[in-house]
Amino acid sequence: MKKMIFTMPGAQQLAEDVADELNLPMGHIKEHIFPDGETLFRILDPVIGAHVYLVARLDNPDPKTLKLLLLAGGFRQQGAIAITLVTPYLPYMRQDTEFNPGEVVSAKVFAQLVSEQFDHIITLDPHLHRYESLAELYDIPATVVSATKPLANWIDAQTFKPFIIGPDSESHQWVSKIAEELGTPFSSLEKVREGDEDVEIALPDLCLDSDRAIVLIDDIISSGATFLRTIDLMAEQFPDRDIFCCATHCLATPDRIDKLRATGIVALAATESVNSPISNIPIANELANAISSDRCLFGLDG
Repeated sequence: MKKMIFTMPGAQQLAEDVADELNLPMGHIKEHIFPDGETLFRILDPVIGAHVYLVARLDNPDPKTLKLLLLAGGFRQQGAIAITLVTPYLPYMRQDTEFNPGEVVSAKVFAQLVSEQFDHIITLDPHLHRYESLAELYDIPATVVSATKPLANWIDAQTFKPFIIGPDSESHQWVSKIAEELGTPFSSLEKVREGDEDVEIALPDLCLDSDRAIVLIDDIISSGATFLRTIDLMAEQFPDRDIFCCATHCLATPDRIDKLRATGIVALAATESVNSPISNIPIANELANAISSDRCLFGLDG
């Protein structure tokens, strides 16, 4: 069964990088927007009998979700045997329970929509909080790709002797993997979030060798409040240390990124899971490896 890579608008370069890693053809789609805002897609390459991989960046998901579903349905109409959604950032994971009466549990609704149109999903370190795995939400196979190696590579290129710090106790598991990759010490903070920008950080006693730089890691930069508060605390306790910040996903607006840079940190980066001014850590190899290893997912010879 042939495999083909297609892309949603906004992920062209990432999709091309994945296709190059796998030596697979890139399919082509033409998009037309009618005056009333409706979208018409035309799939320009035949997909009959193919396993289609649709690469999509799904930050700012509301205007993208309907297009995503239209394309998936179109591939099915044109004869694709299987359709995999490749989305490094998986949206609607934050609202995973009913915090207040009447709230829509968006994580479940979005998962149902995707599960109805796709056969498989590949994503990068989703924000799992109250669930152990995506299998509790999605009715289709889900492959979770780790950002451990890309983040570790970036840290290794920035500083010789890092001390890695995660934002909260939940980060311990993946921060420890990055530290293990680099052979360096690490710690995690205690975080209490009262609102989007109201964050309290408890700083443990840290014994840092004088030649170690501080590397703060988070899975998502949204408002930037966690990093801003942690940077302040680190600068107070270790005023002469270089501070680096990196994350898997950067959803922060440019003004928020400017605020982080204005603190005097040495470097700030995130993976290319979404388009942002700091999304410069490559992940195409990790996504390509996930695609190349999924041949048995549907009982089909890939």
